[in-house]
Amino acid sequence: MIDVNAEAEKTLEALDCTVVYQYPEDFTDLPAVSFYTLTERNSFTTDNEADIQNGTVEIDVWSKNPLDLGRIGSKVNELMTADDWNREMSRDLPPDGSGVFHKTMRFSKDFYLCEEE
Repeated sequence: MIDVNAEAEKTLEALDCTVVYQYPEDFTDLPAVSFYTLTERNSFTTDNEADIQNGTVEIDVWSKNPLDLGRIGSKVNELMTADDWNREMSRDLPPDGSGVFHKTMRFSKDFYLCEEE
């Protein structure tokens, strides 16, 4: 089984902002990107063994400057798609009055587990 969070973190570490698992503890070090696994499942099995695993991650961009959402979101998309992740959706969330702007993105990827012979 592949650790989907570890795979996403490896891809996102090239960003020039803080990257955290799940949710920023506080919003003083912004902009920041958070990520977590939404789903992981077997996509294809043979002989009761997984050959292909699919993982879906949620990635959130947080900033006090709304222009950062587009800039960082574009970079996230560039990095993730270059590493064979497929963007399923992206959405700016309505302001909640806190002064923190928020974009959410969802990516999925198939991981091939079978060894070549």
